[in-house]
Amino acid sequence: MVARGDYLTIQQVLDVLPVGKSTLYALVDSGQLPHHRVRAVGSRRGRILIALRDLDAYIESTRQTATRAPVRLDVDDLLAKVRSASKT
Repeated sequence: MVARGDYLTIQQVLDVLPVGKSTLYALVDSGQLPHHRVRAVGSRRGRILIALRDLDAYIESTRQTATRAPVRLDVDDLLAKVRSASKT
């Protein structure tokens, strides 16, 4: 059984995802963000609903990992350089 809270409208997704409306519609139209279109009888377009699990999967698919090793600083060396620079 699907619960009512398992789906979000376009406006609800916009409240969560930091993108513009046209970007969100482009994601839906391109198929990058799966959706359901619920049409009333006689309706041409219908309402777009996005499953929470699909939104979670899309967000996870955009995750980027670090591509560089973290920079390691020798704090003592850095402090010595700052101190010597401030003496001049």
